[in-house]
Amino acid sequence: MNTLDQERAQYAWERANRNTVVDGYREMVKGAPALVMGNGLMATLAYYRSRTGCNERAAQLILGDLLGWLAKRHIVPADFSTAMNAFFKAEAQDVMRATDEALAMLRWLRQFADAVKDA
Repeated sequence: MNTLDQERAQYAWERANRNTVVDGYREMVKGAPALVMGNGLMATLAYYRSRTGCNERAAQLILGDLLGWLAKRHIVPADFSTAMNAFFKAEAQDVMRATDEALAMLRWLRQFADAVKDA
């Protein structure tokens, strides 16, 4: 039986291996925790959803990584609109739990994105 942290690490490792080939992904992942802490999870998700032009693909992958993890943990659905609606109706403690969970996964994703680069 894996610990929750091991599950986060495995999820992040799989995403890092798949996504670091996309231009801008590694750099964007490095800044993701700061975005969440500074602006909140919902605003960060909206930011990644709205990105166009340069690094658009990287932003969409990070959005998918975050929503995919939160859906795997049964916090919100993986679909952006459905997840946002769930957050609008959620209690503050549930949004805080989602934020904490997103930050915990992003810590692993940041580390692995750099590790994959050097592998």
